[in-house]
Amino acid sequence: MIIGKLSDTQSVERLHPLFRDAFEWLRANAATAHVAGISPVVLKEGKLWANVETPQMKAREEQVLEVHRKYIDIHVPVDKVEVMGYLPTSSLKQVREAYDANRDIAFYTDAPMAYVTIQPGEFAIVTPEDAHAPIIGEGEVKKICVKVECGY
Repeated sequence: MIIGKLSDTQSVERLHPLFRDAFEWLRANAATAHVAGISPVVLKEGKLWANVETPQMKAREEQVLEVHRKYIDIHVPVDKVEVMGYLPTSSLKQVREAYDANRDIAFYTDAPMAYVTIQPGEFAIVTPEDAHAPIIGEGEVKKICVKVECGY
């Protein structure tokens, strides 16, 4: 997991060939992006897209860990703080919902080993090695989750 500021992504952009496009789009659109519902904003067909959503946040003890295999997530809270739990996937033991390749997601009930706080204007990059419990907090949060094809 990598945490940083949208205003300072130069070194992170070198880690994946699509990160530059993702961060350029985020810097240009994060503050003004409208809720797109279930329809993603496609940036590069099948390789890079953004989900703009307003989910209801949950308490730490209610949220479960999730894992992806095909895509890296870039989480960006837009209008309020989001807390996210973290646990390396190598430490996962308690499957709640087995991996679904069509949705690229699995869920686990293990407890996170750490929590990070992500402010508006910041991001969290989550790779397939990072089990994460997003959307922890109170109330509703406007957020963007950019999905980046792993390529590995």
